[in-house]
Amino acid sequence: MSFFSKFTPKWVFLTLLFPSFSSAQINVEALAESLPSGTSLAFIAKNLDTQTLIADYHSQQFMLPASTQKVLTALASKLVLPPDFTFQTALLTSGTIENGTLKGDLILRFSGDPTLTRGQFLQLIDQLPKQGIRHIQGNILLDTTVFTSHDKASGWVWNDLTVCFSAPASAANLDHNCFYANLDANKPEGSTITVDLPSAYPVTVESSAYVAEKSEAGYCQLDVVMEGINHYHIKGCLARQEKPFGLSFAVQDPTAFAINVLQKNLTQVGVTVEGKIQQITQTVEGKLLAEHRSEPLDVLLKKMMKKSDNQIADSLFRTLAHKQHQRPATFPLASQTLRQLLNSKGGIQFGHSIIADGSGLSRHNQISAQTMLQTLEVIAQNEEVLHLFDTFPIAGIDGSLSGRSSLSSEPLANNVIAKTGALKGVYNLAGFMKNARGERIAFVQFINGYSTGDMERKTKRAPLNQFEQNLYQAIYQE
Repeated sequence: MSFFSKFTPKWVFLTLLFPSFSSAQINVEALAESLPSGTSLAFIAKNLDTQTLIADYHSQQFMLPASTQKVLTALASKLVLPPDFTFQTALLTSGTIENGTLKGDLILRFSGDPTLTRGQFLQLIDQLPKQGIRHIQGNILLDTTVFTSHDKASGWVWNDLTVCFSAPASAANLDHNCFYANLDANKPEGSTITVDLPSAYPVTVESSAYVAEKSEAGYCQLDVVMEGINHYHIKGCLARQEKPFGLSFAVQDPTAFAINVLQKNLTQVGVTVEGKIQQITQTVEGKLLAEHRSEPLDVLLKKMMKKSDNQIADSLFRTLAHKQHQRPATFPLASQTLRQLLNSKGGIQFGHSIIADGSGLSRHNQISAQTMLQTLEVIAQNEEVLHLFDTFPIAGIDGSLSGRSSLSSEPLANNVIAKTGALKGVYNLAGFMKNARGERIAFVQFINGYSTGDMERKTKRAPLNQFEQNLYQAIYQE
């Protein structure tokens, strides 16, 4: 029987969540000597077939989970949302259509779809003239009430906020709330680096960054600061570059971005508006005119886990709270909701853990390897219902494990399936594998504070690769 199918077909909870630690067999402490001095390590592994704990090292210590946090989000989503769940973006009205004119307001309702593209949004707006609407006599009411308060979680690093992977997970979300521009630094020293921004983006990007002299280039860095609504200013310096290079930026005001795109789209499809575009604070009901649906939950979760998609994770994180409480969701409400769900439905014990977001971007997150192992056990015990194994990256094959050299050779390649988690100084894994006897192992690796200091450029991953290869080979042989 395959690794992915040997599970009980019904929900099973609270099975040996607190195993005896006396059975630990693998000496993780000795293997950890290959890691750089100052590194913090927590590790735990359990044989799911024999219910034996085979390794335990500081498993109760709180660590930064980074993107392994998405394992919690995936499980909670499966517990609450139906398999056919999709994000809806909809056009509605309480008015009437007469002779090409909508007499009344048009409601544009966003639900936080993290995969909605500008092209799909244009197709939605194009449904207006196809339904005979060429003129809107009333206002356009922008409904983003599914979420409220900040669209960024506490603890997101400030100088990452203008970078695409830290884009706000907002109700109105187009193109992952990201845009791209090319920078040209192929100029004489001291010259201003120029920016080529596609005209399709309703943002402003200017540059005062300059090409640095060779003596200064090693200490240069580029920075992006905000100077108004979706107005970006690139500062700093950079060594001369022979070719233009692209940068991705996070949209800072997604609602303003969506309004600007909407205005362009209305003009493009030939629809005029008498009134104004207004953001509303309470949901207004109306007759459905047209809608766009995202891909279903299973597809979204697979993208989230394989590609470590932060937008999908944090949109689902807040959507869970909205569905459970029927109110606009904040990050704190989502945190409380996720903890309660996983505890009440899965028996997972969080203790004093801190859950700040669903993606793992926040530096405020604190969780133990033991708690993450409990989560993996619930997934394993209920795989025939959850179908989550297929979402994990496979070592040497796909997702964020496709190029992890420590796991890219047999017997680990195509054997280890795990969610990765990486921030500055953080290298985490949480997943499953089989040992040489074909028994299923669940494991959690939390590595924080990893640094090779002055040798960072040359030896950054060498100690990590050695540690991981030795550790997982030992688990395989266990």
